[in-house]
Order: sequence, then structure tokens, then C-alpha cells
Amino acid sequence: MAGPLATQAEALVSKIKDFDASKDNLSRAERLQLVQSLEKLTLQLKDPKDAIFDHLTNAFSLVNLRALLELEVPQNIPTTGSISATELAEKVKADASLIARLMRILTVTGIFAMVGPDEYSHTPYSTAYIEGHEVDFLKLCCDEILTNTSRLPEYFRTVGGRDTTSMTENPFAWGNGKVGSSFFEIISQDPRRIKQFDIAMSTQDHTLPVLGMYPFGEELVDLPDLDTRALIVDIGGGRGQSLLQIKEKWPELRGRMILQDRPMVLNSFPELPGIEKMPHDFFTEQPVKYAHAYYIRRCIHNWTDEHCIQILKAIVPAMAPDSRVLVGEMVVPEFNSVRPGGVEDMAPYWMDHNMFAFGGRERTKSDFEKLFAASGLKLVKVWQSEASSQAVLEAKLAN
Repeated sequence: MAGPLATQAEALVSKIKDFDASKDNLSRAERLQLVQSLEKLTLQLKDPKDAIFDHLTNAFSLVNLRALLELEVPQNIPTTGSISATELAEKVKADASLIARLMRILTVTGIFAMVGPDEYSHTPYSTAYIEGHEVDFLKLCCDEILTNTSRLPEYFRTVGGRDTTSMTENPFAWGNGKVGSSFFEIISQDPRRIKQFDIAMSTQDHTLPVLGMYPFGEELVDLPDLDTRALIVDIGGGRGQSLLQIKEKWPELRGRMILQDRPMVLNSFPELPGIEKMPHDFFTEQPVKYAHAYYIRRCIHNWTDEHCIQILKAIVPAMAPDSRVLVGEMVVPEFNSVRPGGVEDMAPYWMDHNMFAFGGRERTKSDFEKLFAASGLKLVKVWQSEASSQAVLEAKLAN
């Protein structure tokens, strides 16, 4: 009779038989479910002490990979064929011995392939690092976050075991020797750092969904009083990427669409058809009265609870009884339960680590309920993505 591990393995083998990588015949959620099931099975087979050293393998793989990205090694390995460490070193102006040392752990772990002594080629995994939105974000996390949070033991020895509740007294400010200054104040002093941040943030919008959660086309269609009330106000909406996607998906939506952000942001791009630009500081009272929807996406997680309450309170005086506030953010599970489809989205956990570094926070549903209650609002519904922890939280006036 097969034991529990053998039974689990047989069940996984049965599922894997249906997978054809060349045809990509499984959804992303189905693939993640298989991967996570395999990882859990592997963990059961490992000696716990061996598993400790896996952390070092992962850590130093990331360190070496970031160094290779800086040297532009992935871009200089041919997409077909191979290249020697000596040839690669000449292309990127580095020592051949350095290239060989950095590549070792990444070939053993299967990111790159070693096809001969100090001879390398791409794999399907390494080509992902040639360029892309994810690579830009990875660089930012390594350079600005991990360089500081890797020193958390020293930080806690200095300040004690306190959670971060300040935008100016946190691991990032401490690690930069700039306690008393915020993340943006610190990086804005270096043109290279602010450019890297802008690129990473603008490209990340391509990987985080706007659609597939709140049904704008159903909830905001054929509303009354559109001659006197705005349809939707996108607060802190950047370059209008959210409103543009909403307009494209539901061209039948009528009414004013207003894009609010800082003047320097709004002045950095041309007018958008059917969208009104309006300079606005979201810490000050909302000037557009009685809009049907006030939408704020990927802003709340940047701030402490105190700041978030200030942002939300600034909207409340402008709301009509039937107005709604739509907050687009990740929602951290209350406990580590798998998501629908058996997949655990890891993004909210490592994103919360990022936000922790400079005073922000990814939040649970109960965290959002507390923010809304403190702001004169009440949570009505969480419109959850089926494929990730992304959600739109809908709130209305509490009274």
C-alpha cells in the first residue's frame, strides 16, 4: 500500500501528464497550483537542516543575478548558441574570472545553462532577464529595499522591535543615514535613483491588473444626474492608465472622467481624449462634489494608517449618499489559506516587506475596515481578482 507521499506524488504526476509547455495548455493559476504542490512535496522530502541552506542558495542567486544585470550579461549572451566567459567578459568589460564565479550558482540552479567549461547559453528562464517590466521592478527592490532590510537585525538592535509607523523613521531612512527624511526625499537627491524608481513604477502598471475585479461597465452604466455629477474621479491616477483601460473596455460609459494628480505628473504627458486633467493633492479636500465614484488605486499602500485616514477623510465631504469610494490594492489573507483554485499568491507577502522598509503597508480586509471606519466610511464589498490578491474594495458613507 502506497504511503501518503507516494499518493501525493502519483496525483501530481497524473496532473502533470496533461501539461504541454509548448502549447501552454494550462492557465497561470493551474500552473502555479502544480508548482506549489510540487514545492510542498519537496519540502516534506527534505531534511529540515538542508532546507536552511536553501535560503542561502536563493539569497546568493539573487545577489549574483543582480550583479549580472548591472553588467548587462543577459543581453550579451546570444539567444541562440553559446558564449565563453572570456568572450562575455570582453563584451561587458569585466574579468572573465568574475563572470565565471557569478555564473556558477545560476547555472547550477538552472537559470542559465553551462554547455561546457565556462561556456554559457540562455534557457527559457534566463531570457526573461534580457528586458521587461518585471526586471525593472526586480532591480528597484534589490537596490532600494533589500540593501536596507537585509540589515534589519542591526536596525532592531538600534531602535528596538518596533513596527514601522513613520514615513521618515524606518529601515530605509535609517539605512541611508537620513532618519527624518522620507523615501521620496532621499531618492530625489540622486537622478539615477529617481529615474530607476520612475521606470519601475511606470512599467509595473503593465503587470498589475486594473480590470477583472470591479465591474465598472455594470455598476456605472446609465446612472442619473450625469449632466451635473461626474461619473468617476481617479485620485492619484498618474498618467491615466486606469481610466484609459476602463474607457476602452466599456466605451458605452457616459459622464465626466476626471484624472487627478500632482501638476508635475499631469504636465508630463499630453491631453487624453475624453478625460479631464485636474491638479489635486489628495491630502486636501476633494474639490469634485457628488461624483458617482472616487477611485484610488495603488496609493493607499504607500502610506501609514494615519496618512491613509487623512486621504480618505478628504473625500468624505464631497460624497453624495450614493457615492462610492473604490480602493484598488492587494488584500493580504487574514491567515495563510490558499486562494481559490488552490494557489497562494506570494506577492502581498513580499510586497508588504517592501512597504515595511519605508513606512507603508499591505493590508488585510480587517485593516481596511478599520481605515474606512476611522474615516467615516463603511466597507460594502471586496471585489476580488480570481487570479491574484489584487482587489477593489468598495466603501460608502457610514451614515
